Amino acid sequence: MAPTVEDRALKLAVTGKGGVGKTTLAAAIARTLATERELIAVDGDPDMNLAEAIGIEQPNPITQEAELVEERAGGAGGLVKMRPPVDDVLDTHSTHFGTSGRLITIGPPGGGGTGCLCAENNFIRTLLGEVLDGDAVVMDMEAGIEHLGRGTARDVDAMVVVVEPTRAAVDTAHRVRSLAADVGVDDVSAVVNKVRTEEQAAVIRDALDLPVLHTVPFDEDVAAAGLRGTSPVEASSGLRAAARSIVDAVDARP
Repeated sequence: MAPTVEDRALKLAVTGKGGVGKTTLAAAIARTLATERELIAVDGDPDMNLAEAIGIEQPNPITQEAELVEERAGGAGGLVKMRPPVDDVLDTHSTHFGTSGRLITIGPPGGGGTGCLCAENNFIRTLLGEVLDGDAVVMDMEAGIEHLGRGTARDVDAMVVVVEPTRAAVDTAHRVRSLAADVGVDDVSAVVNKVRTEEQAAVIRDALDLPVLHTVPFDEDVAAAGLRGTSPVEASSGLRAAARSIVDAVDARP
């Protein structure tokens, strides 16, 4: 019998061009998985919107913890530790959600006046390694493709690229696929989002040179939640259903 979502490792990085709905879908996927198994959601986008999208309190961003980073990783004129101790950080710097989900927020680079970005980078790299030792992880990556050049998504099982009905979003998806292969992520697929007509959906699916997991229609409830600054996952049953379909599609991969 094939493994189910409850017992199969599922480490996803969600990415795409800015404005395509990447964080919204990452939040919906995280909320779905957190009802079924222990999940760690990672807000790796410097804009730090994942907590709001999920509908929970923002944990203190790691890059704003200057004293913690310096104490554990060094810097500020001292020696930089390549593998600083981070075993307790997930417990002390995360917010719980759903049945068994936790969120950590990385934050923008150099936040909080850290004296040495080498120490900060080593701390974050070690922390992400600890997170990715788990079986269920959803990472909301920063918009664009720069994070792939730095290899921060290296240890995920699969990458989901969110694409809206524009040529620019399709081009970004193709660049993501190419760079993902360079860092060892071969399982790259797309979700087409904000589609208003079936004709739009067909054009984008034909233009994409990678598998499409799901097509999500434009959702007025999601748009209204964005205007109010409230959780789109809580506002939209359609979004929750789409997340369920995306999780099922990822889980059905070979």
